[in-house]
Amino acid sequence: IAAILHTDNVHHFDMVKDVSAVYEMESELCDSQAISPDVITQPYREKVLQGKNKMMWLQLFLHFADVSNPLKPFDICMSWAWRVLDEFFDQGDEEKDLGIPVGMLNDRHKVNRPGSQHGFINFLVAPFVAASVRVFPGLQPLHSQMIRNLEAWRNIWIEETKPTAEDIAKKDADVAKLWALDAELLDRGRVA
Repeated sequence: IAAILHTDNVHHFDMVKDVSAVYEMESELCDSQAISPDVITQPYREKVLQGKNKMMWLQLFLHFADVSNPLKPFDICMSWAWRVLDEFFDQGDEEKDLGIPVGMLNDRHKVNRPGSQHGFINFLVAPFVAASVRVFPGLQPLHSQMIRNLEAWRNIWIEETKPTAEDIAKKDADVAKLWALDAELLDRGRVA
């Protein structure tokens, strides 16, 4: 039950911080695990996976599943994003009907779908996935897929909104920053 309750996004940034703290304390073990992510070493198992971190990992992977649509192939990512946004918009319609303030992402007439996905990935999902990949190197391909999806959302956003060159450059900078981090995460797995 604690793991399910922990999927509430109110815990999200604390989880990123806690996972990052585990990496900081055990970075050598995590980085050496990146060389052969399919073979769990005994020190990694004992110091990272087991003991006091066990509940945190249950919470992490359940939350990971909860926000995972940006980590899937783009056709699946997009169909789930549309479902979630439709649910938000239905809630916004209800809020309007009840005469109460409409939630920030719930107004179908103000939210740009691809733009909202760029924000969701860049500000919420990417820091969480990067922290998780540092501790669990076998998850690295999901980080790469997330960036490919971010690029796809960027392209759709450009088609739909015809933004300024300056706005495009901002989105491109977000994508480039994540690709640089992806290269860094991949380099951990290469033996010098």
